[in-house]
Amino acid sequence: MMKNSDLSLKLKSFVRSFTPYQIGYLVTVLLLTAAFAILFPELMLEDVSNQFVLACSVIAVLANPVCELMISKQSKLNFLVDLFFIEIPELVICLTMGWYTIAIITVVFWMPIDIFSYLRWSRHPDQEAEELTVVKRLNWKQDFLVVAAIIAFSVVAGYFIGMIPGAESSYLDALASACGMANGVLLLFRYTEQWYAWTMTLVLYAILYTISGAYIMLITVAAMMVNTVYGYCKWYRYTRTHEVEVKVG
Repeated sequence: MMKNSDLSLKLKSFVRSFTPYQIGYLVTVLLLTAAFAILFPELMLEDVSNQFVLACSVIAVLANPVCELMISKQSKLNFLVDLFFIEIPELVICLTMGWYTIAIITVVFWMPIDIFSYLRWSRHPDQEAEELTVVKRLNWKQDFLVVAAIIAFSVVAGYFIGMIPGAESSYLDALASACGMANGVLLLFRYTEQWYAWTMTLVLYAILYTISGAYIMLITVAAMMVNTVYGYCKWYRYTRTHEVEVKVG
């Protein structure tokens, strides 16, 4: 009984942690997606005959902003949303569109890292607000190494993926995957710079979606770009405050 009571209190605390902006953000994304699906179904994908892919697109559109909002809230629950409602649907989309680099990375990288990240974040709760996870920042040398790794991976992966029959935009595909992987690793270790990598990932995905005619996915890109600014400011403010607290202590 005590455990159920504690769970209920945690759930209530989590629900109350949503600000008016966050609630309005989620409602707006839901309404835009519904309106787009009803009014412009022919623009959702070039081939709307595949209803399963269409359903995966809608699920990903709704889940992506929710996941990113959970990240901005420094909540470890974002990894569960990502694993079950984003990675699996987007894997179907990537295989259909011929984005083989992203599909491979999803299976061998994103799905495992979601599990590891959830476990790692669970070990670093904020002392004052348990629903928050402690986050931090890189130094300039680490920033340089991250950029170098992204460029190296993009060149090598783009070359080999270009050899696969049916592969489209291999280098652009590889660069998007590299930025996404950098975001995933930085997120795993709770670094604020993951927002930089994520911004670049969103720009590249927008290009890929436009080229492939998956216009419905542009809704989620636009929504996440707005929340990326919000999330970065929130994390940056937290790290500055946290540094002050550590120095004072």
